[in-house]
Amino acid sequence: MRRPLAAATVVAVFGGAALAGQEAPSERLPTVPGGVPVVVLPVQSAIPAPGGAWVGGTGSGRGTIELLDAELAFAFGEEKGAGDWALGPAIETRLARNPAIGVDPRRLAYHGLLEAPAPNRQLYEPLHTQLRQVAALFGARVAVLPLSVSYREPEQGESSAARAAGVSVATGRAVLLVAVIDVRRSAVLWHGTIEGSAADAASPTALTTLALRVADQLAPS
Repeated sequence: MRRPLAAATVVAVFGGAALAGQEAPSERLPTVPGGVPVVVLPVQSAIPAPGGAWVGGTGSGRGTIELLDAELAFAFGEEKGAGDWALGPAIETRLARNPAIGVDPRRLAYHGLLEAPAPNRQLYEPLHTQLRQVAALFGARVAVLPLSVSYREPEQGESSAARAAGVSVATGRAVLLVAVIDVRRSAVLWHGTIEGSAADAASPTALTTLALRVADQLAPS
């Protein structure tokens, strides 16, 4: 079941069996048709939780990224619709065997996508070339680029509502900023955030539930 997302900007969407680039409601994820090759890149960055802790209790930004990458690989591996998608470990292995390409999948030029791109604006360089080179190794047209993992504390209204209902105050959630990109058209199809289930920032569960939600939202059903 597709769940609503926290915040999203849609620039274009998949249409039927092809990538049509038509406009869509701003809260709708692109539906990836079955059989469309996709590469899921490694997570590019991590932001510490309020107070300085790293999400998942890893002790470092790199640890959080590596743990989430592992959780994403497992979660997408459990989705039948993404059975032929290229995930982080396979991407890193293939690029290591092709050093002449000169692309480090963990150090892409992602910074320009930390803010939502303008509608109908083509992807900038050198990120477009980097993604095109990676996608070509797998015959893929679409790239999922996890931009940044962070932690959202519960808002005051959420805590008040929990207390009013007589339940424990809700904890925060791990959040992943994601861009879905049509590499051939150099177009950002979707840019937004996906949240995991309520969990303490220091708990590995925060990243586990986030990865499961990302795979559930993006993999073909």
